[in-house]
Amino acid sequence: MTAYIEAMRRYATFSGRSTRSEFWYFHLVVLALAFVGLIIDVMIAGPNEPQPLFSAVVVIGHYLPSIAIVVRRLHDLDKSGWLALTCLIPVIGIIAFIVIGSTPSKPHAQEPAGPVARGDQPARQSNSMGSAEQIERIEKLTALRASGAITDDEFAALKAHILQKLQPLGTPA
Repeated sequence: MTAYIEAMRRYATFSGRSTRSEFWYFHLVVLALAFVGLIIDVMIAGPNEPQPLFSAVVVIGHYLPSIAIVVRRLHDLDKSGWLALTCLIPVIGIIAFIVIGSTPSKPHAQEPAGPVARGDQPARQSNSMGSAEQIERIEKLTALRASGAITDDEFAALKAHILQKLQPLGTPA
């Protein structure tokens, strides 16, 4: 339910990333809500000619967040959000939806941006960073792991990359 609430909080946010679990839990909750809406529709109008009033409201109300979560999921795969349009093609759209939701995240996509990408510090001439910057990047990784954006294995690999391959300032590379 947390993934659903997080997705609804970012109702129309098309930037950023969404994990596989957030993607699938959101769509599972929407499916369950639509089913409950259909049951209410049948109870009101009868089983022979139900009017899809409540189920339609559920589906229409979740249309924009569904598109947004598909776009964010594509960003998590290092793909353009415009590929979400493939989900609108009959038959192919179902296959594209399943592939988008099932493909594992790209580990290098989750690595926090370095100082050059953030634009708040000048670029360094060497491939080294200070311990304060290492701590900052590890804290960002910890936040990504806590939010479910990266797995424990991805966290460990990225942390090792920061600690082992990048030397602190003042030490030979």
